Amino acid sequence: MKSKPQPPLSPEKYIRTRARTLPVGDCYINENWRESGTALALVSRQHANGHITFAVFMVDLFCLGVKESLWRFNEHPLDFKQFLENLKTTSETAYDVEKTTYPLVHNIIYGAVEYAGELGFNPHKSFEVSRFLLEEDDENIPFIEIEFGHNGKPLFISNPDNPMLTNRVLAHLEKHVGEGNYHFITEGEAGEFLG
Repeated sequence: MKSKPQPPLSPEKYIRTRARTLPVGDCYINENWRESGTALALVSRQHANGHITFAVFMVDLFCLGVKESLWRFNEHPLDFKQFLENLKTTSETAYDVEKTTYPLVHNIIYGAVEYAGELGFNPHKSFEVSRFLLEEDDENIPFIEIEFGHNGKPLFISNPDNPMLTNRVLAHLEKHVGEGNYHFITEGEAGEFLG
């Protein structure tokens, strides 16, 4: 009796179970991640057919860790190239991304997750899937020393368009680290404060 062929895995299931078997491809990061405290980190994986599966992580090194992430599955290389171009030109805050090494991106993402976790913040729920495009966080990845927080304290930079988030984060910091043990500025003050 013949066994029925297995249905193909959904993209999400593939990423959860097989993405780490694909070789790591090009990785990118925005040039000013150290100064701004915000990293836009991209990790790609190469399929045997030349297509690319990748994830983009929006990382707050100063306070919140992984704020959001997204992934794309089995993209044609030209579509991937277009996605990179769009990052540089069409977003409201265009990111000047450059190629970088996988260990740097890995250390930024997992270091920020750990730092935010110490403050009581969890990664965005999208990280539950996108993290499978990263390698395991173990001793096989060289450790890179990166500073999290700002001058030894968490720094929350609020977006004036999201007052509910601001109130929630400030109440959380007040409770977990206490008054005077964190910095709080608005996006408009960031240039002067971080400059």
